[in-house]
Amino acid sequence: MMKKLIIMCALMLSMNSVVAFAQQAYTADVFCYQLSKKVTYKGKAPKIGDFLTAILDVDETSEIIGTLNDVWERYQRNEPLPPCHQFMLDEKNGYLRFTFDTRLCDDFNDVDSQSVIDMCYWNCADGKHKIIAENVVSMIDGKYVNGQYSGIQFYIYDNATRRVWSADEEILGAYVEPNIDESKCVTGDDMTVWDETVTVYYLPQQGKDINVVVYHGNKKCETRLVWDGMRFKRQ
Repeated sequence: MMKKLIIMCALMLSMNSVVAFAQQAYTADVFCYQLSKKVTYKGKAPKIGDFLTAILDVDETSEIIGTLNDVWERYQRNEPLPPCHQFMLDEKNGYLRFTFDTRLCDDFNDVDSQSVIDMCYWNCADGKHKIIAENVVSMIDGKYVNGQYSGIQFYIYDNATRRVWSADEEILGAYVEPNIDESKCVTGDDMTVWDETVTVYYLPQQGKDINVVVYHGNKKCETRLVWDGMRFKRQ
């Protein structure tokens, strides 16, 4: 009887090990397409600026990403930026933010719009990868709008090859359906333009979780994505 109990315990431990290993591994379908530039860096590991350089080096870039590329080059050369361009780099926490605000420009007096790009990354529990998020948020007259380039993109970095791939956000657990659940929403001031439904991701400068808010007019529904070391779990 004791022998059977020992065997059963061993089998249960083995099964738990298999489950734990599966949770610590990515399947091939999380890797969508490989970016052209290999990540180069100094030191033991890449920093957020190194990831930005690799992600900006793509064949086709949007206007706002092209502007960020110019700002990033100026920043690295310690050159002053135009007043409507703001850039913040927090290497300690692996976070950066670029803001284009027409209210601060001399030649955009009749336009009130803002575009924000922020990026951060997470170290993965498998010790082999990092997850990177690139987020674009657009606003007009202080309200959210579905701009041409608005939205979030996730990438996965392979420590061994130093290559970056675009990642499937659904497999990572990071996709939030742009729906309003009236029973779970709160109401307040209008937060979107033209009565649009806009999903806004708030990337963490500190911490590991993402707050996601779906706005529709004066309604908003909030979701928290909790990082477990490999994927996000909805809270």
